[in-house]
Order: sequence, then C-alpha cells, then structure tokens
Amino acid sequence: MSDAEAPSDGQKQSRKWWKILLGVIAAVLLVVVVGTALFMRISVRRAFPDVNGEVTIAGLDAPVEVIRDDMGIPHIYATTPHDLFMAQGYVHAQERFWQMDFWRHIGSGRLSEMFGDSQVETDTFLRTLGWREVAEEQFANAPPDIEAIMEAYADGVNAYLATQSPADLSFEYTVLEFTNHSYTPEPWSPIDTLTWGLAMAWDLRGNMDSEIERAMLLGTLTDARVAQLFPPYPGDINPYIVPVTDNEAVAAAASLRSVPGVRRALA
Repeated sequence: MSDAEAPSDGQKQSRKWWKILLGVIAAVLLVVVVGTALFMRISVRRAFPDVNGEVTIAGLDAPVEVIRDDMGIPHIYATTPHDLFMAQGYVHAQERFWQMDFWRHIGSGRLSEMFGDSQVETDTFLRTLGWREVAEEQFANAPPDIEAIMEAYADGVNAYLATQSPADLSFEYTVLEFTNHSYTPEPWSPIDTLTWGLAMAWDLRGNMDSEIERAMLLGTLTDARVAQLFPPYPGDINPYIVPVTDNEAVAAAASLRSVPGVRRALA
C-alpha cells in the first residue's frame, strides 16, 4: 500500500475514539440491562409469599393446614369455621393484597389517596353510588354468625399485613412509592370486604343491558322467539359443576397432601 493510501494520524485517532465510544455505549447498555433485570427480579420476587414451613398466628383455635396444588391453588384444612376464614384471609393477603387494597379504594371512592388529584373526579362519581354506606348498613344488620366470619377473615388479612412492608406485599407498591411516598395500606376491616363485594358486583354486571333488552322484547315477541334470540346456557352439555366420585375425591386429597408447598398456621 502506498503512503497516499495509508490512513492519516487524524483518521487513526478518530477510529480509536469511535471504538472507545462504542465500547462505553455497550458497557452502559449492559449495565442498564443487567441492572434492570436484577431490580425487577429482586423487586418482584420479594413480594412472592413464602408457602413452605410453619407460621404462628395469634387467635386460631387449632392448627390449620394450607396445601397448594400443582397449579398453586391453596386448599385450606381447618377445625372450625373461624379458623377456616381466618386462614383464608391470610392466604388472600399473601397472594392478592394489591388487588384487595385497590378495589376497596374503588368501592369507597378513595382512589385519590393512592394516585393523587387525577382521581378526584372518579372518586366523586364513585361516592355518589354509596357503596361504603351500603356496606356499613349491611354489616350492622348482619347475623352474628356472618359477622363473626367477616371478623375472622379480616383478622387473617391483618395478621399477614402486620409482618410485611408495602414492598413485600406486592410489586405495585414499589412502583407506587415513586409517585406517592407517603402511602401505607391501612388494616383490613369487614366493611372493606363488603365494599369490595359491591364494587365487584357492579363490575360483573355485564349482562344487565341484555336482561333489560330481553325483558322489553318479551312484551312484543313470543317466549319461543325470545328464547331463540337469547338462548339459555347449555347446562345439559356443559354442566356448571362437574361431578366427582368419592374415589376421585379421595385420590385428589391424597395427591394434594403429597406435594410440596405445605404451610401450617399454629395458634
């Protein structure tokens, strides 16, 4: 190669700096990717509930066993209804407290407490529905046995909350920390349970318009024609509840007790 074709010192220097720049960019990207992956892993996984071993919960009448099957579905074995519902509250708080907390704020028209002024208009609408007031009235008129069940459930939720920080409850609280540092979930109450149920009833009312339309058509069409337009669910082909024989039930219980993931709550 002739001297005319050889790169100049300036070109060599320029190439050198480009290589350095590309190396720095690659290093930064690697650090960002690895750091993000580690942050997500630590932040998300820290909120996963511990489903092995034993834990002590004050207030139980007797030991309770919670066994999760291969699909992660918990099966609770308790001696008394009080212990059953207390354990259910504990398990619910383990696995879905963000949803519980979020929806009780929806039911009470208190979303702005979590997400700020942007939700004031939504809260105004939700409070006009009066779900919280209805829930309070329902609880005040509940039979003693139903009241006891809801109290036991709330005690179970709060037993778990007492042992966890917000970030340990759910990854969403880690995200919420950036926009609302002062927010801390408050204890659960029976009123929250009833309010949550009313909000869910509203959310699952999807067939309301169809029911109204069907009722109006019954005034002008025959029953047979309306049945064609709104056919019933084929319960004879697809049963609502699939029957299980005694032998299958025993085999399923034996299978559950043989898998890992046992958690006992001891009084």
